[in-house]
Amino acid sequence: MPKTLNIAVIGAGTMAQAVHLPVLRRRWDRFAVTALVDHSPRRRRESSEVWGIGEEARYESVADLIAAVRAKSVSVDAVVLSTDGLHVDDLLQLMKRGLPILVEPPLGYSEDEIARVADFERMTGRRLVMMAYPQQYDDSVSRMAEQIATKDLRMVDHEVLMPASQPLFGGAHVTTSSYDLPSEVRAQRRTNLQAAVVAGSGDGATQRDRDLYVKGLLTGVAHQLAVLEAVYGPVARLVAVRHWPKGVIPGSLELLGELEGGAQVRLVWHYLPFAPEYSETIEVLSARRRMQVELPAPSHGDRRSTVSLREKKAGVVQETSTTAAKGSAELMWEAFHAFVEKGTLPYSGAAEAQTQVALLREVLSTIVVADGRSLEAEPTDEDPSDEETASEDSADGGSTDGPDTTDGTAADGPGSTPDGSSMMVTAPAAVATAAGGSDEAPGGSGATADVAGAVAASDGSDGVDGVDGTDGTDGTGMTGDAEQSHRAGAAEPSHRADDAEPSHRADVVADTTAVSASEATAASPAADTTAAADAGAQPAHEPADDSESKLLPADPVVNAWVVPARQDGDTTEGSDPETPGDRPEDPSRP
Repeated sequence: MPKTLNIAVIGAGTMAQAVHLPVLRRRWDRFAVTALVDHSPRRRRESSEVWGIGEEARYESVADLIAAVRAKSVSVDAVVLSTDGLHVDDLLQLMKRGLPILVEPPLGYSEDEIARVADFERMTGRRLVMMAYPQQYDDSVSRMAEQIATKDLRMVDHEVLMPASQPLFGGAHVTTSSYDLPSEVRAQRRTNLQAAVVAGSGDGATQRDRDLYVKGLLTGVAHQLAVLEAVYGPVARLVAVRHWPKGVIPGSLELLGELEGGAQVRLVWHYLPFAPEYSETIEVLSARRRMQVELPAPSHGDRRSTVSLREKKAGVVQETSTTAAKGSAELMWEAFHAFVEKGTLPYSGAAEAQTQVALLREVLSTIVVADGRSLEAEPTDEDPSDEETASEDSADGGSTDGPDTTDGTAADGPGSTPDGSSMMVTAPAAVATAAGGSDEAPGGSGATADVAGAVAASDGSDGVDGVDGTDGTDGTGMTGDAEQSHRAGAAEPSHRADDAEPSHRADVVADTTAVSASEATAASPAADTTAAADAGAQPAHEPADDSESKLLPADPVVNAWVVPARQDGDTTEGSDPETPGDRPEDPSRP
């Protein structure tokens, strides 16, 4: 009979409460929760009461848990780490104790940060980290390579539609997070997280670039790459990248890539906050077969994935369809049990996470270069006269280049017109993710709010969530307090259930979109500004009035495919019709 593992749950955020704890309770034959760690006294107390964890098994920090393990006052065989923000320091403390760890993505924000974990594993000669991508272990995903082998593969098309947190986690009755930490502690957490994101995205990245990196790539596309890698291997070459609508973060992302054997890959990730449900579909083609896989969100533990196969035999088209017997989260925990007990290698660990973040950094760079910018900081001449001129311009009401606004939106770039004017357009709220995770996510998204502010308030995130600010990416991996991730997004996000502000709006940040001076004049700026304010003041569930459309010029422009410059030393653009300064999927979102 398999051994019952004693599990410590670190981070009682959305992913822990919606995914991990339900599985641990249901699989009492293999797991027992012997400790819960969360830095928020309120959430630590409330979640422990819900899940039946005694006061003697509750801890404020990882250091407290390790001290209890050393004193043998608690027995821990393995750990699930679903905190938001920065994992690495906690990870290294746990790894030094020889504890295997299931980690909600993202593991880190830069190659250098993740390298600390991967190097420690290589030094010890033992794999201790398994990434929490549940759908890597789904039965339907496991059968994909059996139905269409890698050598016969022609094309993989993987599309995810990510809604706001309610469709993902509404049925989980998650205990809300609280701002019961001292303000100086929250401020320090934001500072540390922002520094990590800057290190990963580059000194030259704007706040909008960082938001896209965390909310769209690390807690969204990362999940798709993980599923692909579990079946057919990693993307060997990045062919093209596209991000739209212009000015909307995280918006929609599309990647074209190529596998080692030459098969083509298309990954599409949409954040559509008003979508009724989460949707994930994988279509695989060979010369003779067509396979389609439908994957439910890991937080929907009662739903099962399906795989359908169509082929032609004896002149007749035949179709077979099978449904998985278990949910992806439960299968992931079974794989983690085998990882701890038998040393069975996981699909994704620290080394795979390091390779993945390098690819996602390349994707971000490709998007930014297409805008005529760079992720590397440009040297500036420290001429006192220039600084004095800039200060005078600022005092006169002009805008200087570079700084972010107080709501996290970059003041420079496409948001300002040549004459210094700007037009306000609402953009979608953050995906409830980041990462754990995501406090999801899971998910693990948002408009242009400060990434650090979104994840700083709680430790239990992974990807996509907006209920308590967890990370991310939905098993998908949205980060920190992101709405995800699968499992992310100003200092005190207004979508928190316990926010002191009574507003019911989920959107808290306005975005800026560039227009020419002539367009701004034709659109009647004064009326447009009033319309934007009126639209933004509506509750998230109510559509904005038609006056919002006056903000957008009617002339179409080009939404281009961007080919990574590293392939031929230059970038090229194609042409797809789009509207300049495209607003978010729904005008009532920030």
